[in-house]
Amino acid sequence: MLVRDNMTPYPKTLYANNTLKEAAKLFAKYKINGAPVVDEHGEIRGLLTSSHFVKIIAGDESFDQTVEAVMLRHVITIAPDSTLEDAYHIPVSCLPVISADNKIVGILTKRDCLKAFRSSADHATNEIEAFIRSAHNGIVVINAYGIITTYNDAAARLIGTPPEKAIGRPIEDILPDSRLKSVLTTGLSERGCHLMVNGQLVFSNRSPIFAEARIVGALAIIQDTSELADVARQLSRTQHHVEALENIFESARQGFVVVDENGIITQVNKSYEEIFNINREDLIGHPAEESIEGTKLHIVAQTGIPELGVIQNYKGRQVIVNRLPIFKDGKAIGAIGEIMFKDITEVNYLLERLNTLEKQVTQYKTELGQVRQEPSRAEFTFADIVGSSRAIVQAKNLAVKAARNDSNVLILGESGTGKELFSHAIHNASQRSKMPFIAVNCAAIPSELLESELFGYEEGSFTGAKKGGKKGKFELADRGTLFLDEIGDMPLSMQAKILRAIQDKSFDPVGGNKTCISDVRIIAATNKNLALMVSQQTFREDLYYRLNVLLIKVPALRERKEDIGELLLRLLPNICNDLGVQPKEFAPEAMGLLRQHSWPGNIRELENILEQLAATIDNRLITPQHLMHTNFAANFGETGRTVDQNILPPGLNERDKIVETLKYAGNNKVMTAKLLGWHRSTLYEKMKRYNLK
Repeated sequence: MLVRDNMTPYPKTLYANNTLKEAAKLFAKYKINGAPVVDEHGEIRGLLTSSHFVKIIAGDESFDQTVEAVMLRHVITIAPDSTLEDAYHIPVSCLPVISADNKIVGILTKRDCLKAFRSSADHATNEIEAFIRSAHNGIVVINAYGIITTYNDAAARLIGTPPEKAIGRPIEDILPDSRLKSVLTTGLSERGCHLMVNGQLVFSNRSPIFAEARIVGALAIIQDTSELADVARQLSRTQHHVEALENIFESARQGFVVVDENGIITQVNKSYEEIFNINREDLIGHPAEESIEGTKLHIVAQTGIPELGVIQNYKGRQVIVNRLPIFKDGKAIGAIGEIMFKDITEVNYLLERLNTLEKQVTQYKTELGQVRQEPSRAEFTFADIVGSSRAIVQAKNLAVKAARNDSNVLILGESGTGKELFSHAIHNASQRSKMPFIAVNCAAIPSELLESELFGYEEGSFTGAKKGGKKGKFELADRGTLFLDEIGDMPLSMQAKILRAIQDKSFDPVGGNKTCISDVRIIAATNKNLALMVSQQTFREDLYYRLNVLLIKVPALRERKEDIGELLLRLLPNICNDLGVQPKEFAPEAMGLLRQHSWPGNIRELENILEQLAATIDNRLITPQHLMHTNFAANFGETGRTVDQNILPPGLNERDKIVETLKYAGNNKVMTAKLLGWHRSTLYEKMKRYNLK
């Protein structure tokens, strides 16, 4: 939360020569407790508060004296882009808000801060209450004295007691066998327990609720076992789907043969039998290498590398085949061979068709190249920059300031932190937002083509030059913004020409003799240390200072791990929607692992892991066990992380520490060894010593 969103804007002000009587009338008329004292230029010179009037009345002083005689002269002020938390800790009751040019733009009181904090807390409480009300499973919460404090409609449906008759009652009166009081005593969670409720068997998970290190309550989540019947029905539908797929496999025109990870043939369809005049009984159970002439299916099953459109000689015939690996949990478990064409002569007609289509495509490309492309537009705004940590808020605040003026901007940050996102947001919030936004990746364009790409070229300027010439990025971005990404990779030879274009706002197209004028705002970005490159003479010093007018450092994800929850809420639903899979959410243990990771690949790495999980995990709830089957497991190990002691109960001996860490890692021993900072063999030795399985 920022000061500018919660302050009273443009407050009533006084002049130093106003009398206290005039000031008192102002305070009474507008019901205020303080007013800044300004000069004729609107700059703050002091502060008068209601406490000054109390002192004047107590001292029986005259109200005809001037404000200047009693006002507070050394005034503590704050900027509108400061956080509300910073403002609240300043020990004054009335805080003037000052702009960069020392003009009063607002006033903030302790009451304003408390009102904002209360509003935020109420919003969070409402969200939690809405979640509890809408939860499918029953939720029952007791306080430290065993009194029910939370009891949702799902719990009422299962237990048979309405919320109004349950809340405020002892838990043993409503749910005698809940064992929640036992959880209060032991402080240990109990999961997957059976419980008889209202004459029916239910599952129950029970956990203690901590406030710092003290147990203040306990929570029970209750699930109706009748839902398992729905699972059985779903399993039946799945079986029908399997049978349908088997029918498709058997009825396909193409010949199919399937092998397992050892290259043993497991399935053959009818078309394969007909194409090669062989019975499947003579193939199934035998090694493909020995049974099928010229096959490499066993190699594809081992390597996981597909082979497409391969010509295979079989009993004097040339057939065209595809060999595709079959994966499960990221590991190749077999391969499938597909006979695309049982004879190579079948391809001739398709080749003739392809030649005809190729000619048509060439013609369409030529016509499309003549169509004038509209300048690009920036897609993202500051609302798309997710996070409320101090690091990202500071970067966003600086970017907002950058958007208000027309100076060049240099954005620094590691790969995958969202530097381009900031450039889009700055453009869309600037006075150039209606004009073009043109992005150029300086590292992706060959150095010999970079000049013509940036400045354009005239007709006939070089071999292969397009008729009529081509506009460069500077010309396309005229009156708009030019984003130079990876500026640190730009060759020195080009840096001088870029400097001239920025400095003189003019450039010469390649092969042209006419200087062009271009009014562009430059935003540059890089993940390299330009100051070091300047000292090493690999980046021009004058260009560096031309670009580095406003410097924005985008924090790495490891510097703002508290934003991971917000990032998941923004990214994961979109990824699931794009892949057409059900929405997913993270278990607290899995979320804890995400927050321990150092994220060398930043948000791009996080997106990669989320997409892997969405594409491969069928469950709605993502656990630490699921993380082990993504790139996260390998990267987590490389960072040398060990288990965060805050996730383990205090005072554990070595055996209990192993047990708790196994639970935290979903019983995955590889992850457990990494979390404990041990080699896997060390973990197995200790588990054997403590008789753990």
